[in-house]
Amino acid sequence: MDGGRIARGRLVFGGVLGVAIMAAVLLVVAPLVAMYLTGGSNYRVSSGTMEPALLTGDWVLARAVVPGKAPPRGTIVVYEHPQQRGLEAVGRVIGLPGERIQIRGGAIVVDGQRVGMDRLDDRVTLKRRPAPRTALPSCINDPVPDGGECRQEVWRETYADGTAVTILNTTGRIGTVTPSRGTGFGDTTLFTVKANEVFVMGDNRDLSFDSRLPLHGTVPLRNLRYRVWMIHTSLDRTSRLLSPRWDRFFKEVR
Repeated sequence: MDGGRIARGRLVFGGVLGVAIMAAVLLVVAPLVAMYLTGGSNYRVSSGTMEPALLTGDWVLARAVVPGKAPPRGTIVVYEHPQQRGLEAVGRVIGLPGERIQIRGGAIVVDGQRVGMDRLDDRVTLKRRPAPRTALPSCINDPVPDGGECRQEVWRETYADGTAVTILNTTGRIGTVTPSRGTGFGDTTLFTVKANEVFVMGDNRDLSFDSRLPLHGTVPLRNLRYRVWMIHTSLDRTSRLLSPRWDRFFKEVR
């Protein structure tokens, strides 16, 4: 009798475990299948240019964009680099066709109107490489040793149409970098976005190579591939073992 009870207990446990595993697999696989059936894609984030919205190690689901139509401002898009055929990049749509874009005094100016800038709580992380062969993050409290506490400014940009974007500043003055970092990001000349193009930028402004630079430029609408929708998996690669970031699983991207 005791042996029978143990056998039944194991059977029940095995059944529950099997159902849990199947449910977990379906939760991960079902969104991927849905994306492919609707012309979408699965995209791995391999750099920190879109932090804090997207982290290195995030896997995102992305929907196909409407061909020839500019996505709404604030949309995170996957696109073919305008000057390097075959190279995919990710960025946020900041400027729409026909708009005049400039960075002045560290803030974006759209058609002569400066976006609202609100300082949020600092982001505090450990200064560790987000993935092998990637650069250490920049911090407003540099120099910070490897593994030390890294502080980064977080700002919310609010556009005239109500679009709100959260960005990072890692240099101590919004929109600029110190000469030693050598990227040259800061105030810009005036850009006029062509009728069939969009102006994209990364949220990690001092790390992103985007439409501000001559070697990148604005992005033709025909180069837009997908609009990022949701993070389905996120793996922290700063340690030797890949650690799941459970709070980012199935998180909608904004």
